[in-house]
Amino acid sequence: MNEDNNRTTVSTSNVEQNTGYEPLGKKEIKGFDSLVTITVTSYRKLKHDPDGISVKAVLDGLVRAGILADDSTKYVKEVRLKSIKSKEEKTIIEISD
Repeated sequence: MNEDNNRTTVSTSNVEQNTGYEPLGKKEIKGFDSLVTITVTSYRKLKHDPDGISVKAVLDGLVRAGILADDSTKYVKEVRLKSIKSKEEKTIIEISD
């Protein structure tokens, strides 16, 4: 517990589990060295709020995986969010420079 208002700090960098088929440590990942635009498209079965996408977790995951050196404006030009109602639930992350 912390003395400021008795609140605890919880790291959000590992909010979502890795659902890939192979650990990231086994792959050689080349990060981006220019400003990038990140588009996060969320496909959901039920009606949902478009602002419910956790972009913080997405950006922190890209940094943790070594795809981005940092999630500051030095490396990230723009973040776009798209929410689409779909029969299949999935999230697609696109990175363009």
